[in-house]
Amino acid sequence: MESVRVAVVGLGKWGRHHVRIYHQLPEAQLVAVVSPNPEEVEEFSSRYRVPGYLDHRDLVGKVDAVSVVAPTVHHYRIARDLLEAGVHVLVEKPITARVEEARELVALARRKDRVLLVGHVERFKPSVEELLARAREPLFVQARRVRPYQPGRATDVGVVMDLMIHDIDIVLSLSGSHVVRVTGIGARLHGPEEDLAVAHLLLEDGCVASLVASRVSPLKAAEVEVITSHGSVYLNYLREHMVVRSPQGRQELPVRHEEPLRAELRHFLACVRGEESPRVSGEAGLEALEVAQRILREMTVVTPRVRV
Repeated sequence: MESVRVAVVGLGKWGRHHVRIYHQLPEAQLVAVVSPNPEEVEEFSSRYRVPGYLDHRDLVGKVDAVSVVAPTVHHYRIARDLLEAGVHVLVEKPITARVEEARELVALARRKDRVLLVGHVERFKPSVEELLARAREPLFVQARRVRPYQPGRATDVGVVMDLMIHDIDIVLSLSGSHVVRVTGIGARLHGPEEDLAVAHLLLEDGCVASLVASRVSPLKAAEVEVITSHGSVYLNYLREHMVVRSPQGRQELPVRHEEPLRAELRHFLACVRGEESPRVSGEAGLEALEVAQRILREMTVVTPRVRV
């Protein structure tokens, strides 16, 4: 199978991994890198021996597919320009900063008949695939995703769009239903956006979800427990450790390890070649964004006197 000509827009902490993996994959031909930072362009262009550009529009006519790994505020403009030019797009989560922008990208991808995949990379962990298979029709979902404060990381969005949106996407995937009610509370500690958030969701099928996200925790943790009518499934995302409880007893399941981003990029390339359908489509990314924005609208946000 002929390799797919790919490029990466955005060479920050996450974008550099897209470049590395595309360079290694036999089904991909890394043909360019893009960043508004000339030093980054020179570094990556030299290291991977590919042309480097300061403007994503310079890719038109040179690529089949692009990973957009720029800050969220730029997702819409970059993805729109590339889709309009007939390029397949993988855009990192969240799909865009605004729901209206995401809707436009989804409609544009349909009109141009191009792949629009949203980078909810958690969906590509083998442990999450196992969770989605074993915990269908959930009654209650409790998720916690926390980490220590890191100055400069994802400063353009709050913790709901940065971390909680992963668990929003997984709850929607588990249930297959829509959110009908949300409540929440958040706290700002290091800037204008919330650094800590707790949200409660009620879905049409009666499932209730309780989500906690923090980027000011003393420790890093990510876990979810799903209660169903026939038992429960617990998953520690970081250790990829799963425990299933049922009337037959308690079972610890070994889960194979695979680099999620590598699996995601291989899936994207397969979608571009028409071999698979997007696991996290533009529509799925749009729905996760709609719920995240609804949480932000409904959430009471406080600013504690004591800074963490």
